[in-house]
Amino acid sequence: MEPTPGPAPRGPLVPNLSTTVLLAMAAIGIVVLASIFAFILFVAILRVDERLWWTGLASMIFALAFYLLFAATHDRKLARPLAGGFFVIGAGSFYGSIFTGGASDVGKLLYLILLSVLVVIVLAAIFVMARDAERDAIRKAQRKHIP
Repeated sequence: MEPTPGPAPRGPLVPNLSTTVLLAMAAIGIVVLASIFAFILFVAILRVDERLWWTGLASMIFALAFYLLFAATHDRKLARPLAGGFFVIGAGSFYGSIFTGGASDVGKLLYLILLSVLVVIVLAAIFVMARDAERDAIRKAQRKHIP
């Protein structure tokens, strides 16, 4: 009896087309994000408080976009941290814009109160979503799986 031949050797590992397209989309997205922030920070002729304000606005828009991406995909490894990171950058930029701006002391106080209320609302929403996600995970863990 002859031994059966082994499997044919595989060629080089080539990523799937979907993986290649996804990586290309991610690379294009990184270039677009970097170019937007580079334009705001280095090319546009703006005062410091205006640069911070525009950086904050762009960061908040990106935070919202990544949050919507997280809501659609539930990707906890990439979309959720990016949403949180852009939110922190946006809030910090808005606070910096308030402190470096030329508004009066009363105006700065009102802007700080308004921004702080918005930040607290977002943080409360994050807390509620995390609590609900924990309850869902506990409920799913208690279910009996029938094979």
